[in-house]
Amino acid sequence: MQERRVWALSPADNADLRYLRAAGCLVRRCESIEALGRETLRADMQSCEAALLMADAAANCRTAHLVRDMNLPLDLVAFTGPARRGEIAALLRVGVDCVMRQGDPPTLLAGVLHALRLRRLDRAGSAPAESAHAIGPWTLEDQGWCLQHCGGASMRLTVSERAVLVCLFEAPGHVASHAMLNQALMAAWRHAYGNRPHDPKPRGIISRLRWRGLQAGMEPPIESLRSYGYVWEI
Repeated sequence: MQERRVWALSPADNADLRYLRAAGCLVRRCESIEALGRETLRADMQSCEAALLMADAAANCRTAHLVRDMNLPLDLVAFTGPARRGEIAALLRVGVDCVMRQGDPPTLLAGVLHALRLRRLDRAGSAPAESAHAIGPWTLEDQGWCLQHCGGASMRLTVSERAVLVCLFEAPGHVASHAMLNQALMAAWRHAYGNRPHDPKPRGIISRLRWRGLQAGMEPPIESLRSYGYVWEI
């Protein structure tokens, strides 16, 4: 999530925003939109790729409506209290992508933002995905479905392999924790067709990825960080 720009409507700083900053996000917080004009709000949001709506239900709905009315290409995530079905329905009607409950762990928010970003890259076509997914001589081509080395070797990826590599390529400093990889895998299989693994494990996927890479004439530089996760060495 390094250098991902996030706009947040939040009356106060909170654990979610602090977690995102620690993960490398650039968070722009707005306490209220009441005093902001339409163009000021557009200028404040236009450099961001996601917006978090953490105010009361009325302010969240009003903000989501303005974002969609201004055609800003933002992923919208709103927070609501427990068991408020009417509030959830209203937020979804005005174009919110995902509704979370207040008190959900920050890791879940990070996973939701990651999944929404992958969906947006898939919809946008191969050019944004290719420019976003490159480390040194390695690139993820064809919207992330092909790992390619500048020496010419390439390899088509499975759903799980793609999820793991996209997560690694996007991870801060290219170091991905077990939690980040597990969230990426769950998000990828949630929208996949066909047979789904009951419990895909990053370790097994990375081991097979290394083996397949050697068969294809390349050696993906993925190293294990014991008790933490994996790193893509540059």
